[in-house]
Amino acid sequence: MVSRRALVTGASGFIGPRLARRLLDDGWDVALLARSTSRVAEDLRARCTVLPSDVPAAEFGAQLRGLAPDACFHLATHFTGVHTAADIGPLVASNLELGTRLADALAGSPGAAFVNVGTVWQHHDARAYGPSSLYAATKQAFVDVLQFFAECTPLRVVTVELSDTYGPDDPRPKLLPLLVRAAHTGEPLRLSPGQQLVDYTHVDDVVTALLQAVPFAGAGAPSYSVHGTPLPLREFVALVGEVLATEVPVEWGAREYRPREMMTPWTHHPDLPGWVPAIALRDGLTAVLRRAPIG
Repeated sequence: MVSRRALVTGASGFIGPRLARRLLDDGWDVALLARSTSRVAEDLRARCTVLPSDVPAAEFGAQLRGLAPDACFHLATHFTGVHTAADIGPLVASNLELGTRLADALAGSPGAAFVNVGTVWQHHDARAYGPSSLYAATKQAFVDVLQFFAECTPLRVVTVELSDTYGPDDPRPKLLPLLVRAAHTGEPLRLSPGQQLVDYTHVDDVVTALLQAVPFAGAGAPSYSVHGTPLPLREFVALVGEVLATEVPVEWGAREYRPREMMTPWTHHPDLPGWVPAIALRDGLTAVLRRAPIG
């Protein structure tokens, strides 16, 4: 039996390593695309082929054409909620240039599926496209680039848009660890008034969705939403406190909402066919917070 071959970008992030391990367990041959300075886990370096992304264009294209993956999962990204001038270069390089080079190199691989990861932040104010930040604008720009490859090359494209994610071993400085730290130290966390809705999906459910998206990659470059059940931020904080069995100290309204705050998660695209989250939010939070020490 011939093994399927996958290429994963963002392997030093949060979702990428989890996806790579699932692919390996499912019998795929896995290659990781990462900067030479990226920290890729030792177990993945031992089990996967690691290709450098920071090489000259000719070498970049040659190594990917030689790999000829059946599916590419593009998770590499640069995120910032409110950008500064210093963020512009990394945003364009990670969210637009890298993906374009990747799609161009793989466009000649017959039947290759390109699974792109988008964000609900592309839909501010419940619009088909309304960028909530420059980050979201660069993500949408790449979706538009992929439309060219889907229509003009053999590359089969699908985009999966995510809301917030969480899970074990999350290295990102996100809200959940900040809440846990506040509960541990007793120092109140300064937050907005807290009326916005938040929507968290467990990383393992996200990985399942990305794998299930592969058969839906096609010339029309469809986009699908993957999400849980939205709830007000205040309710999310209270739920974290219930799981921790302690009150999380918060100063509500101590900071203003961000410019173009996502008050309501907007899923413009249809849900991914056949996918439903398997891990309820309370159950997922309980498993994550009992596994990791507080602080």
